[in-house]
Amino acid sequence: MAKFKSVITAYQTQQNTQIQGTLNITGVFDNIIQPMFPYPMLTFSIIITFEEMDKASNFELRLNSPDDDLITKENVRVNRDPFGIGKTVINLEKFLITKRGKYTMDIFEKVEDKFIFIKTIDLFIADFPPQRRISEEDKARILADENLIKTIKVTFTPFGAKREISIQINLDKNIPTEDGYLIIPENDILIIDGIEYDMTGVRRQFEWMFGGPITRKEPEKEPENKTEN
Repeated sequence: MAKFKSVITAYQTQQNTQIQGTLNITGVFDNIIQPMFPYPMLTFSIIITFEEMDKASNFELRLNSPDDDLITKENVRVNRDPFGIGKTVINLEKFLITKRGKYTMDIFEKVEDKFIFIKTIDLFIADFPPQRRISEEDKARILADENLIKTIKVTFTPFGAKREISIQINLDKNIPTEDGYLIIPENDILIIDGIEYDMTGVRRQFEWMFGGPITRKEPEKEPENKTEN
């Protein structure tokens, strides 16, 4: 029976046309850091390598969500090279990363009419950006300097929503909210048209901007009037 050797997760994989048996792999990753989930990937590749193969074999690959729910399964036939190594590439389109957590894959080899379990492998972890810790001293210093960022305003359309929303994130909760902007609730759950969105990652992402320099636009200079003699 074949043994699992390695797995690579990437944005995209293609056959290399210059060197036989090689692959061009783009965007290798172990972790996906995003401010909001679900997060759609236009393409997603999984490259799995087996070893100690004594013949070409059929496998069933089951991709699981963090809750261990089946997302999709693929039946593939893997050929072996002269050294007993076999490789297969799963290319998925419009793959939806539904939630935070660890995504895994169960590998089964088909032996006669039965599927024999080989291994459960970790593919990647999806999570929010890391949380920034701001001390009271840093907070006071930022609030006291008119040249540093203490309020962030952003407008975007959450995945699955039918309209844009405008969010205001303040370092000081006493800063007034501009008309048309929403404040992220303390539990980080924002309800838009009946759909709940976890805004933890959005808040974390933009909190890293606090204390950065405010970019001010230079006033436009009026064109000089030239007179001809």
